This record gives sequence, C-alpha cells and structure tokens, in this order.
Amino acid sequence: MPTPRVTIAQVAAEAGVSAMTVSNVINSRPGASDSTRQRVLEVAERLGYTPPSARNGKRGRTGLVGVLTLDLTGEYSLEVVRGIAEEIADDERELLLNASVDAIRERDRIAMFAKGLVDGLVLIAPVLEPETVEEIQAGELPVVVIDPRRLDLDLPRVMADNYDGVRAGTQHLLGLGHRRIAYIRGEEDHESTERRYRGYADAMLLAGIPPEPALVASSNFNHQGGVHAATQLLTTTPRPTAIVAGADPIAVGALDAARALGLSVPGDVSVVGFDDLPQAALCTPPLTTVRQPLREMGRAGARALLSLVGGQPLPTDGIRLPTKLILRDTTAAPPADGGPASA
Repeated sequence: MPTPRVTIAQVAAEAGVSAMTVSNVINSRPGASDSTRQRVLEVAERLGYTPPSARNGKRGRTGLVGVLTLDLTGEYSLEVVRGIAEEIADDERELLLNASVDAIRERDRIAMFAKGLVDGLVLIAPVLEPETVEEIQAGELPVVVIDPRRLDLDLPRVMADNYDGVRAGTQHLLGLGHRRIAYIRGEEDHESTERRYRGYADAMLLAGIPPEPALVASSNFNHQGGVHAATQLLTTTPRPTAIVAGADPIAVGALDAARALGLSVPGDVSVVGFDDLPQAALCTPPLTTVRQPLREMGRAGARALLSLVGGQPLPTDGIRLPTKLILRDTTAAPPADGGPASA
C-alpha cells in the first residue's frame, strides 16, 4: 500500500503557520520572515513534503485552490465549499478560503489571489462588477463561478435549474388542490430570482390561474425577510392557502410567521422552500423544499477549475445541474374553506 502523500496543510500545522505562508515559502515568494521561512523548509524536509511543481514537472504550481464567497457563515456557502473541498482533496490539493463581504473587497481579494497565491479560483455567488470581470478576463488566473448573479456572465459557470425547480414545487401544490398560492421572491440583483419566479408564474398559468400581484412579495435571502413577507401575505383577505419561497431561510421565516399568526402548517397554509439546506429537515415541521444540489455544484465547479488549471478546454462554459422536489411535512391539501374554487 503506497505511503500517503504529505499535504501542504500538514506542513502548515506542524510549522504553526497558515497554508498560504507555506505556499509562499515553497514557491519563493515574499511574505514570511527569515525565521519562519527556515522553520517551514525544515518541517517540509522532515515530513517529506513534495510540492506539486516537483511532482508534475510544471512550474508555478502551488497546490492551492482559492475559494471566495461573500459570506462564510451561511449554510448555503458552507455546503458549496464542502463539495469543492471534497473534489480538490481527490486531486491532492489544498483549499485556501476567504470571504469578500462586498464588491470592493471582492475585487481586492481576487487581485490578491491572482498574484500567484493559488492555481485557480472558485467564486461562490459573487457580485462581480463589470470592471472586476474585465480584470479576470485580462488576467491568467483560471476562474470558475458557482451560482452567478448574471446568467450571461462570460466566465465558466455552474448553476442549478432554478426555473424547473420552482415550477415543480408549485405544481406539487396545485396537485394537492391549492389555487390561491403566494410566492416570495428573493433578492432582485440575482437573475436566479427572476428565473425562480417565472417557474412559479408559468406553473400557475398552465393551471389556468394568472398570478395575482397581491400574492407576490419580496424578501432578502434570509429568515427575517421571510417573516416580514409571509406576514404581509398571510394577513391579506382572502388568505393564501400555500406559499412558495425563493429560498429555504425565507420559507423557515414563513413557518414562523404562520405560527405567530396562530396558523398551523400545513393545516391552514402549506409552505414550499428552495435549496434543501440542512435546516430544512430540522425545522418544525420539516420543510418540503426543492433540492438545489449545492455540494455537487461545488464539486462540478472544482472539476471545471482543475480542468482549466490542467490546460484542458471545457466542453461548455455553462454547467446546469437538475433540482429535485423533496417532500416533507409542510404541504397538504388546502382547508375546505381555503380559497376560491378550482379554475
């Protein structure tokens, strides 16, 4: 059985420094003191660490893949990062993770990564202002975008089928007998928000039920926004018998709004989410939702990036992964007096 290869993370842990510092030292870049540089080199020699550049004969290879996302605290980003980490581990590389918070820091951190710190970069739901895209396209750093805000982005990208996912969730409610179905949109600067809304609207139209403006509300992709939007919808007359939410945190907010209004789920109102984050199965009651394959999106993005790093052309610049409706306990037939008769 072959001896496991020593990784850059093991060297970093043994030397008491970051993976970035080890990468800087191994690749003769500035950023480490003489004493730190000597310690890292001694640890690398003692452990028998072999840099990727020495293993594959290609110069300038750090063995690091950069990942940049606006938020590292939410379940959405963490699920995508897990998929990326699994894929690059199979390729015996290490992950260098950072958060950008806003468009300005996003551009600064992309420029930092592009200075030879990593072999390639995965961006998760980035802002990507036009100037930032131009800088990426003009540079040499391979970049792949997961869940882009603009679907026509001229960079390799991975996304879920937002339209079919919400349409399936809405059709599920229609099949249960619901006719007065409300929808809560996500943040408007994401084109996926419009694609998900179109999935809802088209499902309603195909059932002969034109969407009512009074039954469409807007929210941020968070719990509090869901509480506010659902409260608005559930206090209209006549009240909707079901709500489709553009993201799981919004849907969980809708569950809490219904509870605060003295309504039962799914007895008085059914709720469908989108994402299938870990919290969806753990909330009360467990949430019926559309599974966005976040971990597989991470793996697909990492595979695409590794292909680019290896100099292999991608068969397509846009990878679209299917969604799946996950049935749990927040949907049921509407109450007997829960709205107008079937169209």
